Amino acid sequence: MARKEHGRVPKRILRGKMPRPEFTLAGRTYRLEKTLKQDFFAATGRYVGPVGERVVLKHYHMEPWMGCPLEWAGRLMADREVRHYRLLQDTGGVPRLLGRVGRSAFVHAWVEGEDLLDRREPPPDDFFDRLEALVAAMHRRDMAYIDMNKPDNVLVAEDGRPVLIDFQISWAPRLKGGALGGARRRLLALFQQADRYHVRKLKRQYRPDLMTPEERAASKEPPWFLRLHRIVGAPLRDLRRKLLEWVGAR
Repeated sequence: MARKEHGRVPKRILRGKMPRPEFTLAGRTYRLEKTLKQDFFAATGRYVGPVGERVVLKHYHMEPWMGCPLEWAGRLMADREVRHYRLLQDTGGVPRLLGRVGRSAFVHAWVEGEDLLDRREPPPDDFFDRLEALVAAMHRRDMAYIDMNKPDNVLVAEDGRPVLIDFQISWAPRLKGGALGGARRRLLALFQQADRYHVRKLKRQYRPDLMTPEERAASKEPPWFLRLHRIVGAPLRDLRRKLLEWVGAR
């Protein structure tokens, strides 16, 4: 069973367009098979190529919103996410990057498997050990995933290995010296600490049988800044959801 067969499409599109019906890359034409996600920032679709190969196109919107020009934001966000994929291509833990389409879209290979949210069977015994190793490799490259709390971003590939997708809010700052560089390093360290905590939390959700009592206890103790974020962020999240429901986009 493929993941997200239902897609994630809001009732009302507030900005941008749905995934394009087809695109061409390296002389090959790919046609839309399934809309995977559409939101305020980007549209993502699964496409099929000339010989049946599946790929994913993510297109960041460049249309203005309420008179505000946002073309620069679409291009910047696409550039950032492509950089994140490139940083991790040799780890085997991200989809293979295939190329760019236009100014604000990129293509990566489709990974057969299921995400943790949709998967009915527990992941393999070594899955979270491999996920921890993948996250550690990412951190050694001065990068933080940040979105590890979402189980639908963590895939269990057909061969059992973990694969991460959607690096839209990940962070890989260009670290330099001085006060600004030091501040970036400290902030990066906090984000990386949150990544490690969320891996433990996912393991408790999906394979608690593999954890010691000490590990389970640690997975229930978020860092102080995550506790603060819950206090401040939860009301804002609820307000955002109510606003989306009010305008018919949820």
